[in-house]
This record gives sequence, structure tokens and C-alpha cells, in this order.
Amino acid sequence: MLHRPGEVFASLRDDSDEAAGDRQDVVVALAFVGGVAAALATAGSTLDDLDALEILVWLFAAGFAYAFVGYWVLGWGLSFVVPRLGGGGTRRRTRHVLAFALAPLVFALAAWGVFPPLLVLPAAWSLGLLMLGLRVVYGWSYPRAAAGVVLAVLWLAALTVGLWSLLALLGRGFE
Repeated sequence: MLHRPGEVFASLRDDSDEAAGDRQDVVVALAFVGGVAAALATAGSTLDDLDALEILVWLFAAGFAYAFVGYWVLGWGLSFVVPRLGGGGTRRRTRHVLAFALAPLVFALAAWGVFPPLLVLPAAWSLGLLMLGLRVVYGWSYPRAAAGVVLAVLWLAALTVGLWSLLALLGRGFE
């Protein structure tokens, strides 16, 4: 994936049940790696008072939670936008493109260990791979792929604001 991503993304065009089943373990692993990277990026001072074993347990639990939310929620947002921009195929294929784009995040733990702000580098690489993946799988131009990513983020942000507004109207807002 890191050496020839275009070829890997081209293989995602085959969205048969058999092909998707064959790559499902890799998708789960990459989603977990993305979750751990997100947990590291948002940890802040949470890990300061923990010993090594507690940090590992925290990373596993938080990474799993972030992976679940990231894969399904971000994947849903992206798979909502892709057909509206002319992309065909299944929602599963769109989520698989998202998962394979997370491959550079395998370097997140090393980057965080050296200097936490370095997490931006594998994250930017993943964003670039996501746009490449959308371009290769759906035959889009780079501007259309970038628009797909931006629109998915805006769509999810709008839904989040709507949910928070509804909770505030019901008197259960965040205080």
C-alpha cells in the first residue's frame, strides 16, 4: 500500500463478496491503526500520569473506540457524498478506500514517540491517499476527489451541529 498505492486502490474496484471478504482482515487492522493514531493525537495530558501498561490498555481501548467511530461514521459520510458526485459501487467499497488510505498511520506511534506534532505528517499522507483512492477507484479527477472529502467532512459537521442543537433545544445541551 505504501509503495504502489494506485495498484492497491485499483484492486478495490472488484467489490465482489469474495474480494471484500479476502481484504476484510486488512481493513479491520488498518481501521484499528487509524483509531490508535486518532487516540494518540487527542490524548493530550491524559497519558502523563499512567504507567506503561496503563498506556497500552488505554491505547487499545481508545484506539478501538476511535476505529469503530472513524470507520463507520467517516465511512458513512464519505459513502453518502460519493454517489452524489457520480461515484458508483457500494458503500462497502467506499469504506474500504477510506481504510486503505489509513495505511501511513502505522507510523503514528513512532512519530508520536519522537515528537507528537509529527502526527500531522502521516495524517496528511493518509488524506492524500484518500484522494488518490477516490480518483483511482471511481475514475475521478483530483479536484473532484478533494471535493468529495471536503463535502463529506462538511456533511458530518452539519449533522453534528444539528444534533447538538437538538440536544440544546431539549435541555440536554453540553454545559
